[in-house]
Amino acid sequence: MAPQHVESVQTWMKNLHQFMSKTDEGGQFHSHDFFDRAKVVDADEDSATFEYTVRKSDCNYFNNFHGGGIATLIDNLTSAALFTRPRKHFQYGGVSSDIHVTYVSGAPLGSTVVVECKVVKVGSGLANTTAVLKDKETERIVATGSHTKFNTDSRMGAKL
Repeated sequence: MAPQHVESVQTWMKNLHQFMSKTDEGGQFHSHDFFDRAKVVDADEDSATFEYTVRKSDCNYFNNFHGGGIATLIDNLTSAALFTRPRKHFQYGGVSSDIHVTYVSGAPLGSTVVVECKVVKVGSGLANTTAVLKDKETERIVATGSHTKFNTDSRMGAKL
């Protein structure tokens, strides 16, 4: 574990949570509380590991972590992993251009998942990341994901 990498990810997550918690005429932004609820447990250059406890609001009818919630968690946390170190590109995290999730097993209400995120490659226009979600107690894989981000730095200015 490298404390400076953990701190960098935590700072970015806090700033984005504050930004996403703002409201406009249409209300709050999508998934504003994922960053507040995910805990950074480890980070090194180009990787970060998080813990996330499944709440009722994350669940489907069968009280298992909903697939859309898992995809959103992968989206948000692989984006956070980009901030394990300073970069020339992706100052604002970018936007998704492709996300693929494979669902392997369920994560029931109340369980804690460990989300291991890796930054595979970052260029000037695209960033490629991966994630593996595991049940903390059983270490069973819940889902895997790959996430491609498009760089929006030139469009963002000083918004964040």
